[in-house]
Amino acid sequence: MTGAVNIEQLLRELGFDMPAASARARAVLEAADLTNPRKRAIAAYKVPAAQALLSDALIRVCAGACARRRRGDGRERVTVSPASCELCRGSNNQRAALEATAILARHDVRKVLIVGGADSQIDDVERLLTRDGAALRFVDGTKKSHTKKMAIANMAWADLLVIWAPTPLRHSVSNLYSSEQPEHLRVISVPRRGIEALCMEIVESYRRSGKK
Repeated sequence: MTGAVNIEQLLRELGFDMPAASARARAVLEAADLTNPRKRAIAAYKVPAAQALLSDALIRVCAGACARRRRGDGRERVTVSPASCELCRGSNNQRAALEATAILARHDVRKVLIVGGADSQIDDVERLLTRDGAALRFVDGTKKSHTKKMAIANMAWADLLVIWAPTPLRHSVSNLYSSEQPEHLRVISVPRRGIEALCMEIVESYRRSGKK
């Protein structure tokens, strides 16, 4: 690589797109003698080293759930836009899932039973909500063969029951889970179809009950 690269532009391209984040990233580069306060550009051959240093030293997070997310890798947090966030990558679903998994972990909820859900959503929900070790079990809401005995066994297993009402869900299936619920089981009904709605209903349920 030859020539020079504008430092401000480089930091923006690396995701440090808020003033405070950019200033902190520049300070890290200066501390490592990759640049100094007087320079506006950095030699192109130094860019890979600068990128590696910033990746090791700083983690880019947006405000809200991502900023509150615990990480044990020791990197310093800097606040950036959602699009540059390393955790949610600008995805509303990812951000809502981070908040939901955090609140489930705080309340030691490890087994989540979801009744309903479209086939196109299930893989994404499982990937997003099991990142902190929770186990998910889905009930296909379209099957006529689902029995009361199956429902009782599923509810005995679960710590949390989520009824995803607007998704494909027969009344004959949902009725098995809306009556005679065990005392230990927390029950949440989700009135909207999307994954973000599912996650945020979990969060809001605990907030409404004063369990943050």
